Amino acid sequence: MDPSEEIARLASSDYFESQKAAWTLVNIGASAVEPLLLVLHQAENDPTRYRAAWALGKIGSVQAISGLGQALLEDPSEVVREWSAAALEAVGDSSAVPYLVSAVTSDPCGDVQLRAAVSLMGLNASEALQSLLKSPNRRTRGYAITALARMQHADSFHMVSELLNDPDPEVRRRAAAFMGELAIPDGDLLLQPLLEDGSFAVREEAVKALGRIRTGSACSLVVAALKDRDPEVRLLAVTTLGEMGDPMALDPLIEVLFGEDREDIRAWAAWSLGELNLPNAVKPLQRACQCCPPGVREKAADSLREIYGLSVEIGEENKM
Repeated sequence: MDPSEEIARLASSDYFESQKAAWTLVNIGASAVEPLLLVLHQAENDPTRYRAAWALGKIGSVQAISGLGQALLEDPSEVVREWSAAALEAVGDSSAVPYLVSAVTSDPCGDVQLRAAVSLMGLNASEALQSLLKSPNRRTRGYAITALARMQHADSFHMVSELLNDPDPEVRRRAAAFMGELAIPDGDLLLQPLLEDGSFAVREEAVKALGRIRTGSACSLVVAALKDRDPEVRLLAVTTLGEMGDPMALDPLIEVLFGEDREDIRAWAAWSLGELNLPNAVKPLQRACQCCPPGVREKAADSLREIYGLSVEIGEENKM
C-alpha cells in the first residue's frame, strides 16, 4: 500500500484525522518507515513530528533507530524529543542505547532526561544506567538511580550506596528510595546518617526506606526518628512503626501517645499501637480513651474496636 496519502493526512489540523492517518501508517508497516522519517526531520509542525515518532515506535523497525536518535538529540521541541525516546524503547533494540545515554546526560529538559532514563530501563540497559551514576549532572545521577531501583537491580547496590553521600539532596533522596525499593537488609545502617540530613525530604525518604527494610536495626532507627525536628517526619515515623509491626516499638509509641507532640501525631500513635496487635497495648489505649485530647481518644477507641474487638467508652475530660 502506498503510504503517501496517509503521510499527507498526518499533517492535518484535525486531531482525529491525523491520528487515524498515524494508525494507518502503523498498519502499513515497513514501507512507511522512510516516509515517516522524512516527516520526523522535515515537518514544520511539532504535532506532526511527534506523531511520526510515535508511529515509528509502533512499527518497531530497527531502520528507524538512527533517525529517531537524531530527533531525540536535535529536535527543538521537547515533546518531539520525549516521543522519540519513547519510540526508541518501543523498537526494543540495544543500538538505541547510546542515543538515550546522550539524552539523559545532556538534554536541557528534565522531562526528556527522565523519559530517556525510563527507555533505558525498558531496554534493560543496566550497564549504561550504572555509568550514568557517575555523571556530573545531578539530574542524570538521580534519574539513573530511580531507573535502577525500578529494575530491582541489586548488583547496583554498592554503587548507589555511595550516592547516599551525594552533595545534591535530591540525589540522596533517590538513593534512599533505592534502598527501600530493594529492601536489602544491609541498607539499614547505611541510611542512619540520612536521619540527620539537613533536607526534610531526605530524612522522610530514609524513614520510608527503613520501613520497607523491616530489620530490627531498621525499626530502632525509625524509633529514633520519633524525635525528628520536623513534625511531618515524626508523623511518618509513627505510622511506619505501626506498619512494621515490630514489638520493640511498643514503649516508644506509648511515650508518644501520652507525650506533648501534636494531637494528630499522638492519635496516629494510638492507631499504630493497635497495628502492633500486642496485649500490652490494650491498657494504654484504654487509658488514652479517658484522658487524652479528643482526636487521640477517638483513634485509641478505633484501635480497640477494630483491632482488638473491644467495646469502648470514651471519656469527656482532657485530663492526664
